[in-house]
Parts: sequence; structure tokens; C-alpha cells
Amino acid sequence: MVDVHHDEIHHQAKTIMKINFRDDSYDFSPWTPAQGRVFTGPFAFDCETTLIDEERSWLTPTFVLGAAFDGCHGVFVPRQHLAAFFEAHPSNQIILHNAAFDLDVIATALGNKAIYDRVEAKQVADTQLMHRLLTLGEAGHTSQGKGESTLEHCAATYLGVELPKDITDSVGDPVRLSYGKWLTRPLSEMEPIYLEYLAADVIATRQVFSELYQRTRLLLDESAETWGYVSDEWMRDCIKRFGPQTHHIQLKAAIVLRTITANGLHLDTMRRDELAAGLQTLQAKQKKALCKFGYLPGGKGSDGSLQAVLKRRARKHPHLSYPLTETGKFATKYEAIQELADADPFVKALVEYRETAKLLNSFIGKMAKPVLHASFNPLARSGRTSSFGEINAQNLPKSDAVRACFVPRPGFVYIDPDYSTIELATLAQACLTQFGLESKMADAINDGVDLHKLLAARMLGKSLDEVTKQERQKAKPVNFGKPGGMGNETLTSYAKVNYGVRLTPEEAEALSQSWFDQFPEMQEFLSDGTDTPAELAWLLDLTPASHFASTGDKRFINHPDNAELDHPHPILAMMLMKVVKEPSPTTNAGKAYSAADCNYFWTQLEAVADQLQATHRKAVAARRPSRSLQRAVMGLVGRAPVFTLSGRVRANATYSARHNTVFQGLAADGAKLALWLLWRAGYRIVNFVHDQMLIEVPVGSDLKSHAEKIRELMIEGMKAVVPDVLVDVKYAAADRWYKDAEAVFDPSGKKLLLWHPEKKEVAPLKTA
Repeated sequence: MVDVHHDEIHHQAKTIMKINFRDDSYDFSPWTPAQGRVFTGPFAFDCETTLIDEERSWLTPTFVLGAAFDGCHGVFVPRQHLAAFFEAHPSNQIILHNAAFDLDVIATALGNKAIYDRVEAKQVADTQLMHRLLTLGEAGHTSQGKGESTLEHCAATYLGVELPKDITDSVGDPVRLSYGKWLTRPLSEMEPIYLEYLAADVIATRQVFSELYQRTRLLLDESAETWGYVSDEWMRDCIKRFGPQTHHIQLKAAIVLRTITANGLHLDTMRRDELAAGLQTLQAKQKKALCKFGYLPGGKGSDGSLQAVLKRRARKHPHLSYPLTETGKFATKYEAIQELADADPFVKALVEYRETAKLLNSFIGKMAKPVLHASFNPLARSGRTSSFGEINAQNLPKSDAVRACFVPRPGFVYIDPDYSTIELATLAQACLTQFGLESKMADAINDGVDLHKLLAARMLGKSLDEVTKQERQKAKPVNFGKPGGMGNETLTSYAKVNYGVRLTPEEAEALSQSWFDQFPEMQEFLSDGTDTPAELAWLLDLTPASHFASTGDKRFINHPDNAELDHPHPILAMMLMKVVKEPSPTTNAGKAYSAADCNYFWTQLEAVADQLQATHRKAVAARRPSRSLQRAVMGLVGRAPVFTLSGRVRANATYSARHNTVFQGLAADGAKLALWLLWRAGYRIVNFVHDQMLIEVPVGSDLKSHAEKIRELMIEGMKAVVPDVLVDVKYAAADRWYKDAEAVFDPSGKKLLLWHPEKKEVAPLKTA
């Protein structure tokens, strides 16, 4: 608990307040310009403001009072002295909790953006981001749940202190929400409890920083054996350039993403209404089609009727495989049933109806205002960003039917730039620099070769010029899926869901083999030292001896290679993975597994079932196999930390997550640095979708000049983390957001023109 002395001591003509925090007492006094510089080292700073508008949280509240604390003593900084205080401390490191917010408040109060020069100079630390990055390195998540990264949470976690957040003043007003009533009044009139509350927060911020700094450095010092760690010299360089755990990159991203939220996305409300009406008409038709099969979506008992219909369909089509959930019901999620849509007209109608419903409810339903302010999380586990709030601006349907509803502000047009296959460039860079491999992928990119055409040409035995657009499209999911360790079965589903590409098992196998032949370094990249079958065999005690004891089958104990009968055997683990996935598992030769074998594997798994989530525990108890259960069982082992080339460690990552983090995390860091450069150059960014920006520039301006400058800054930002592989950015100018917009120039090539689709009217849905 924080204890505060209410006695004021007059010392050297200054009012001093004694603040007891943990086991120490600290002096706090009002700061005036006459005092000049009072801190020689880093200090924490905290802002108190007018009440934040809960409905419009992107609006910047007004600065009322600040406090600074260097670990020994503190000062209160009134609004009228804010500029003078920072001018008196031009080179000190400033420590803030949720720096993007506080810097916005300070910049607004000062009437300029000079405070952001401190970020450029690496003089700002954000304890909220430090906490999230430390959690990522220690536990493998980023504390993005409600209340998981507040100052109160951090004080309790790192200091063992409970900050008093529910205290009230003399008239019963909650202190933390009532600073606004002191905005125009002198500091001497403010009730002491407001000063005490602020002092406790700024002391906690400074002490939390000390704990976080030490723990982060210790984490990095002890991670030299982690996969992806290059060298001690490399780590020192990463910390110098990007901050511990890439703190400086994430801080820059958080600042710009806050401004993107404030800028908002403008809507063409007439087009939105036309789209909504068209979708509603389409949905009514689709609902009638489903009714003919005996299913009324959204009606009373609809879940039960859907199960009944699927049961009838399964009986009618015994040659088709209708997947089940862990609880024994028919699976209804898109990922589970989308393959059936090609063979069962009911499933096809169901999928199409749901696509329409998703557009109406998830997107059109949220597009109710003329300006939407998406919120952003600057740090997901992979290092990427995510979006939420009024609309998920990073997960909108790719169809122009939705995206073209977004338009620039009146008098402006969009410059729409995006990186070209950037995650393949970051993968190639990681292979070169992080893992010391010769990279054929890097060579191809640097030679300007289209990797999708290259892969298709190799598989088909064609020249690059002979590869068709459709053949190139089939190579895309392989290039983007295989680096994460995606198996061929998953690849076929991934190709259809994300690229609209149908791959036969034979095509998936051929493309995968061609990928490894074309880029031989990927064999080593995907072999990161983990052995899931071996680790699973150890966890479940899958030994020849235990197998024989359960089954009476001597084939493992009699095998000449199995001298150590009590030693866990990876082949038994591979058999188990088939048993928990397939209702009727067979050997590679097509021979069915015996009932004794299946019983053995389920029994061994039951011993560790408490480590699984509830749905998977139930599936084990019922001995109900599924692909989902197989993934969950495999997830029990093989988790390990991984580094990005920029120096950020992620703990507890699965095999796929480790490999994806290497190139996705690096691409995200480069894009975040590019965001910062664009914002500092004065560009108004209204959306950010991983490798794509959406930027407003004036209608009458030189669009090509803007586009080329934006391209230059985006490349500069990415080259900070991808120095040895070609980085390219394509752009277009348009009067609304189009998915396939391309650069269009006048005959001289000097003037960038607005791109328009060939057909003005875009169909609302492919399924219409």
C-alpha cells in the first residue's frame, strides 16, 4: 500500500510534500522556471488530464498537471510551466507508462510536436510496452487482455504495491476522474489528495522501470542459446538501434497507430447503403435456398435443425466425410466444412449465406458512421499489429464491394502503397544473416525474379514467360505457407481459404517438393533442432516395453534397432498422432491399426489429458479423434523461444509460430519503422494493414512526387532490418480504396493518375 504524509513542510520558500512509498519517503514540491534543471538523470513523468471521452477515446484530453520523479525526489509541473520544464531538461531520458497517450497530451498542450524529437533520440521509455515485451520474452504472450498492462497491474507485479485507484476527494468525487475541475485554478488550491495520487503514480512508474529494465537485460543475457540468436555483438547492436526487446520500434508504432485512430477512415455512406441493401436482398434469397433443405438460419432451434440436416446429408452421401467436433456434433465452422461445399449443395448454400451474413453483421453493421476510428494493438505475439474497436481495419474483406466504401476526406485522394512479397524478403534476410545460410531465395529476389512464377515454372517445366496467371496463383500459398512449416494437407485448405486456389493432393506435393528444390536453404531453416515425435514419446512414455505390456505385440521389442526397450520411441509417437487424428488409422501400407494399438495410445494420452483444454480433454475421454485434437496433442511439446533478427525474443512458441515469427516479426518491425518515417515526414496515414498503408494527400498536389517519396520512406524503414535483400514498394492513387489498384500514368509518364476499375459497379459478393 502507498502511505502519504498529509503534513506540508515549508523549506527554502518551497512547499514540500512528503510521500511514503513502500519503505521510503520522498520529497515532492512545485516546479517553477526559476529552479531550472532539477534532474540530472532519467525521470518518470505522469500526466493528469481532463476526463477522457469514453465514446471518442481518440480525442486528446487537456493537460491539467504533471509530476516528475527521478528516484530520489519529485516535482509537480503545472500546465503553465510545462514547456519550460522540458526545455530545462533537454537531454534527460523520460519514462512514461503508455507513452503514446502521454506524449500526445504533452504535444497538444505545448502546441507543437517537439516532444517527439525525444523519441527519435531514444530518450523515451514506455513501461507499459516494456512490460508487454518482457512478458513476451518470458511467457510468450503480450499481456493485451483487459487490465493486464495497466500501471496498477505492473506496480502489483513488480513492486508488490497496490496503488489506490478508488479514493475520493472531500466532496466524494473520484480523484482519478476529477482533475479537470482544477484546470483553471492555481496549484495551491488543489486538494492534497490529488497531488498524493499523482505522486504515487509517478514514483511507481520510475520504480517499475528499474525492475523492468533489469529483468529485460537479464532475459536477453540468458537467451544466448535460443534459436535465432546470432552473437553477443549482434545483440548489443540490436539494443543500441532498436532498444531492448525492440522497445524503440514498438514505441514508434504505438505513437503512429494512435494518430491513425484519431485520423479515422471516411465512408461513402451512399455506397455503403446500396451495398447493405444488395446484401440484404441476397441474404433473403440464400435463406430461402436453405429453407428448402429444412434449415432456417437464426430461427428458434436453428442449431438443432442444422445438426439434423447435416445428419441427413451424411446418411445421403456416405462417400463424403462430414467432420465432427470434439463433443461428437457435426462441425459447422467454415474451416471444417469448406471442402464439402464442392460436393454438397446444402453446405455450399450454407457457406454462401454465412459469407453474406458476415459482411452484413461484422462489417456493414459496424459501418454506421460517416467516419470510423479503428483502434490498434501495436504488439501481437508474432510482432505484428492487430485492429479492433469501431471496426477491424486490418481484417476487412478483400472484395472491393466493401473496401471501395472507404474514401478520402473531401479535397484529398489516396496514395495506396504496399510492400511486394515482403515476408519472403525478410525470410531470405533471416536465412542470410541470422542463420548463416546461402539463400537462393535472396538471390532470386535480388535479381528481380517473381518468386511465384519461378516456383510454378520449376514444377511445370516451363520458362517464366510461359507461366499463366492461374499457375502463378497456385504457387502463392506454397511460397507463403511452407516457410511456417505447413504440411501439404493443411496447405490445400490454406490455398482455398486465403487465395481461392484449389490444389489437388498431388499438386500440393509437387509444388512443395519444387519449393524445397528451388530454395534448398529452407530444409535447414525448417529444421530448428526440435523433434516433436521424440519429445512426445518422452512426455507420454511411449516405449517398446510399455507398448508390449499393453498390447502383447512383440514387433517393437523384437526389432534389432530397439535394444533400449525402456527408451521412448518416436515412431510410437507418430502412430499416436494418427490415432488421435483419424477415425480409422492405417499404416503407410494401408493396414488398419489394431484395437490393442489404439487402446494403448489413448490410454497413454489420458495420463496427460489435464494439460489440454477442456474440449480436447473431453475428446480424449471419449476417444474421439480429429485434426484439432492432433494439433492440440502436438502442442503439448515442441514449444521453445525464438528471436527475430531485430533482437526480440518470444517464449513458448510452437514449431509453426517460431518459424512464422522469424519472418513475420521482422517484416512487422520494418513496416513499423516505415510508419514512423512517414508520420514524421508529415503524411496523414488513415490505415495500416501489415504491409500496406493508406495515405491521404491533397487532390491538386503532385501525386507522383508524393507516391515516390512515400515509397522511398517505406523502403528506408524496411531496409533498417532488411539490409541485404531487395525491398520494393508498389503504389497507386485512387479516389477510394480498391484492392487491385495499380499505378496509372499519363502518356509522358510524369503524372500519376487516379486508378479506376474497368467496371464502375462492383458485385457485392462473388457468390451473388
